[in-house]
Amino acid sequence: MSKVLRLAAAGIAVMAVSACAPLPPEYSPHYVQVPVESQKHPGKVTYVLVPEACLNPDLSDTGLGGPRLPPGCANNANLLAMVERKKDLVAGRPLGPGQGGPPARAADAYLSASPGSGTPFSTSIQNPAPASKTEESVPTPSSPAIPK
Repeated sequence: MSKVLRLAAAGIAVMAVSACAPLPPEYSPHYVQVPVESQKHPGKVTYVLVPEACLNPDLSDTGLGGPRLPPGCANNANLLAMVERKKDLVAGRPLGPGQGGPPARAADAYLSASPGSGTPFSTSIQNPAPASKTEESVPTPSSPAIPK
């Protein structure tokens, strides 16, 4: 009975300690324009695109080993460095026309063809067409004798 009480007390203690741990901040895939003073032209303000995840400090940072980036900040900053147009991260480009037209028409023609209708999709495997004079079969070369 005392073992059961000890296990229950240990379980309650572990649950109480884990409930005190701070949750990591929610990941944000968004980007915002941040005003920054220009280094080339003092007094002039320019706007820089920055990941929203980098604006909030990391709540789980203990201060040991230097400051840490919040979750998602490094990934979003790397994505920002790789994109062709920075404004695509704020609002994407409109999609062009779909490329599914020709394959859809081919599938429709294949599915709507009746057997023996003469469409390019209906072929008969049981009775292949005879080869024309220009398409006569070519004899296969015999394998060379292997010297002993």
